[in-house]
Amino acid sequence: MRVQSGFTLGPENDGATKTVSVGSELRLALPADYDWNLQSTNTSALALTSTTVGSVGGSNVRMWLFDVKSAGEFVLRATGEPPCRKSVPPCLTPAVAYQFTIRAQ
Repeated sequence: MRVQSGFTLGPENDGATKTVSVGSELRLALPADYDWNLQSTNTSALALTSTTVGSVGGSNVRMWLFDVKSAGEFVLRATGEPPCRKSVPPCLTPAVAYQFTIRAQ
């Protein structure tokens, strides 16, 4: 079993800059009741290792686990669309967006 250091980003970290070590694990935890699109300004810096859905503190959460692969500063963006926006007629629930700046060293 491989043990890694790392940390978790969530909605409360929106707009923040986090410093991580190359070789550590980065966890992204967002509400599971949205359809998420993730984008990075450096796609080779993070390697997705797994995605899970579970309950944390009574809330359903989708968790992405990434290995930090290379040094540098990059931005990770997460945009969530509520599934009801695909209904006919679509709901008026707004999309949500979060942005995290990662400084890997």
